[in-house]
Amino acid sequence: MQAAECAALRKDGPSAAWYEISDHFSLGEPLVGKSVAVWAPIIPDTDRQRVLDFRLDAPEDVTFAHDGAHGNLVMHFAAEALAEPAAFALHYTVETRVDERPMTPECVGEIANPAAFAPWLGPEQHVTVDAETAKLARDLVGTETNILEQARILYKYVIGHMAYDAAQQSWVGSSSHALTCSIGNCNDIHALFISLARSVDIPTRLVLGQALEPPPPGEEACDLCGYHCWAEFFAPGLGWIPVDASCACKYGKTDLFGTLELNHIAWSTGRDLVLSPPQKGDPLLYFAGPYAEVDGEPFNGLGRHVSFNEL
Repeated sequence: MQAAECAALRKDGPSAAWYEISDHFSLGEPLVGKSVAVWAPIIPDTDRQRVLDFRLDAPEDVTFAHDGAHGNLVMHFAAEALAEPAAFALHYTVETRVDERPMTPECVGEIANPAAFAPWLGPEQHVTVDAETAKLARDLVGTETNILEQARILYKYVIGHMAYDAAQQSWVGSSSHALTCSIGNCNDIHALFISLARSVDIPTRLVLGQALEPPPPGEEACDLCGYHCWAEFFAPGLGWIPVDASCACKYGKTDLFGTLELNHIAWSTGRDLVLSPPQKGDPLLYFAGPYAEVDGEPFNGLGRHVSFNEL
């Protein structure tokens, strides 16, 4: 099928949503005089979201750079001896759109240069790609050779195999936990999908973000905690395709293959992240919010307050 024919399959007038998002965090009085460093993800433009406005209230000496492995935009602040408490406020206006690419096998080709996708084909910390996952994935896809259809088969397996329960998660996003226990949170569920997809040579990556939910009736403010994640796989001819197996497991929304709900906002891509400039601590399992180090050690006391309004 030619590109023009594939484009003709797109639906007219994709629906969209608009959000104002504020992300506040601070380094308080007890840290004055200490060596501190803070990194924070900056909401990116992607195929399905656009940053329409961005304002930053922060110390003047913050810098911005992209990490080398995944291209995430990172804000960085460092002080050898913090002179006074430092506060950061990041304000965004973000538009999201339903992904209307046609999920049609005829639009998908073969990967011509697998080496270019090496970062998204191998194992990661807690995400296994080995003989066990390869046998399971190959048995599942059988004789199917089309990447899109292979990914669809694996997606259906994952949502059938897994039950969503954040109280019974691995806390690290583990495909072994998912395979053994058949239960977990969004990170475990997508770790399994990533393991299986990579085991049949489909480039696949984790996306960390949030699902913006309105406040309960009668409550004025809506503060966000935690995170939400999903996965993307690469299909030549269509690009990076999102799948949300977690919401499928949790809410029975099995149509989230190739699209996301409008309230999904991505913060960063990838696991085992080395930031820019590099942190002194271990690679981050994921990057869904600010990370801090004090005197060269990871610091977990960074206060954060995130809120949003739907426009």
